[in-house]
Amino acid sequence: MKKLEFLNHGVSNIHAAALVLGAAGFLSKLLGVFRDRLLAAHFGAGRELDIYYAAFQIPDFVLTIFLLGGASSAILPVFQEYIASDRAKARRLISQLATLFVVGASAVCIAVFFLAPFLIHFVAPGFSEEDGNRVVGLTRLMLLSPILFGLSGILSAVIETFRRFVAYALSSVFYNAGIIIGIVALVPLFGVWGLGFGIVIGALFNFLTYLFPVIDLGFEPYFSWGGVSDGIKRIMRVSVPRVFSVSVSQLTSLALVAYASTLPAGSIAVFTLAQNLYFMPIGVFAIGYTVAIFPRMSRASIEKNGHLFFYEFFLGIRSILFWIMPSAVLFIVLRAHIVRVALGAGAFSWEDTRLTTALLATFMVALTAGSLVSFLVKGFYALENTWYSFVVNILGSIASIALSVFFARTLVIHSALGNAISALFRIQDLPHPEVVGLGLGFSLGLIINVGLLYIVFMAFAKTKFSARVPFPFFPL
Repeated sequence: MKKLEFLNHGVSNIHAAALVLGAAGFLSKLLGVFRDRLLAAHFGAGRELDIYYAAFQIPDFVLTIFLLGGASSAILPVFQEYIASDRAKARRLISQLATLFVVGASAVCIAVFFLAPFLIHFVAPGFSEEDGNRVVGLTRLMLLSPILFGLSGILSAVIETFRRFVAYALSSVFYNAGIIIGIVALVPLFGVWGLGFGIVIGALFNFLTYLFPVIDLGFEPYFSWGGVSDGIKRIMRVSVPRVFSVSVSQLTSLALVAYASTLPAGSIAVFTLAQNLYFMPIGVFAIGYTVAIFPRMSRASIEKNGHLFFYEFFLGIRSILFWIMPSAVLFIVLRAHIVRVALGAGAFSWEDTRLTTALLATFMVALTAGSLVSFLVKGFYALENTWYSFVVNILGSIASIALSVFFARTLVIHSALGNAISALFRIQDLPHPEVVGLGLGFSLGLIINVGLLYIVFMAFAKTKFSARVPFPFFPL
């Protein structure tokens, strides 16, 4: 255990915590880029990589369902209250959650294992029967990962409360390391199945990164079957709308992947690879500040301190925008170079590079919006009300799907608008540019979503605290 002592370090200063999270996030994203480069070089933007990314969809949706009991954002406010009064009661809460989760998650995964051949028709309707069967096999293998991630979500409430941000930050680093092990060591032996084994290895690494510090803190979970306590009921009440909300977002991803499966081979691959690059600055800057500030907002909400709550809220927004806005400009200007350096190797062709570059440009349109979505949702968690964000996410998801289909079809029929979009993103000579329409529709829908989230959040927070809302870009 002493060899892993670095995982047990606490970080109290908000900017120091954000720095730790951002630095580890940067390392994780670099590993993610290296992972994607290995995938692109080995498979190219073709059907095998489409199959791999399509297989993610059902396990990711299952993980979303598991947020009902494993969402750290819902657990943390209740856990913090229990810690202040009774440490043993707080540990019992974590243990009861872990027990209920393992039982429920195992039942769900067993059901999905047998239903996978039926469900795959909704995930990838454009695939052949042979390709669909390969997706089913990979999906079944990956079903171990959401169980491990769900348990990690429960344990992360302990990690965040005690500000063990080093462990929190490094969890995604070890996850990507596991996937890379799968690509380098297992793909040569098992082909695309090696990628599935890599996902499971990465999820196990992620879980262990949380488990060791939790053991050190004395909160290791034990089997506890004491019924549904008041604390768990409170967590469920907050989690249910959040599960619905994230489910809507995940259904949006499912819809876009399903539509992309009907497009030429490689469409799912380039869409996902570009989206991974889009998430790089979000993971480095936005997630770091979101994780670091959320416990403070939660504590201010518990104490009914509106002045402190708004201070922390706007501090987070200012800090995120300070880093994200220049990043968006940089990515737009250097997008072709970024894609070529990150992915341009082996079987990844020049046409794949151009499509991915155009998609990355569409995603950068919504980089600021995408960086604030998670932060705003955490704000609703801190206020223990996520129904409003659920309704807003429904509207945003509908907008994303509708706009994505509209722009994809517009690019196919070569209308005046389609030709203008093709010229703007320099893809007018490519034979199959329609996947770029999915990226554009996704981004515009995300901008609508975050705008509505901000308006609703400010109205609700102002009402709850009966406080004057300060101007956001100056200190209180």
